[in-house]
Amino acid sequence: MPDRNEVDWATVPYRGLGDEARPEPVDLAAVVAQLPDGLRDRLAERADRLGYINGFLAVGLHHPGAVLALLEMTEQLKAALDPAHVLIVALATHQALGNEYERVQYLDAARAHGMSEAWIGAAQGRAVGGLTAAGEAVRRLTLAVVYASPPAPALAAAGAHLDDRGLVAVIHLAARFVATSRISHALSLRPMTGPSHAAHGDARETTAE
Repeated sequence: MPDRNEVDWATVPYRGLGDEARPEPVDLAAVVAQLPDGLRDRLAERADRLGYINGFLAVGLHHPGAVLALLEMTEQLKAALDPAHVLIVALATHQALGNEYERVQYLDAARAHGMSEAWIGAAQGRAVGGLTAAGEAVRRLTLAVVYASPPAPALAAAGAHLDDRGLVAVIHLAARFVATSRISHALSLRPMTGPSHAAHGDARETTAE
């Protein structure tokens, strides 16, 4: 983008891999130079805003077309749902699969959206009574996807609150979070630590993977 200062990719840190050495064999500066403009602009926006590129994306850049498709798919699915329902799908999935790397990111996102601790606990299935009837239906449909359990009861319950477009968005988004949870486990990604990047307007990545 012409109004953005050029990013010095050689100095942009990776986060989410223990904040140690860069995930080999990725050389971020060399890889970014070969990316299509659309993806390079997306990464530059994240680097400007957050001060880093997370480990999931850094490793994923071995397959830039797949990363761009994943980002675009995720944005479209999230746009089709109430933001609270997006958070429920994310928290329910990552809690169920023990994916701390992404769970802590969405905990931050939920608190930034003003969600109460009771709501957050209920979204993760660690408490009861904190969600609306629609929210609880979304959580149960999410878990039907996560555990590949018989979908009909959860679909029927969620269908009382969502139209077909919303139901499909929940199912696809849950499946997307299942996939990225497995990838996070395979890469041994850990919750991000270290100095806050609040100066960039956000302390942690909350929407990247």
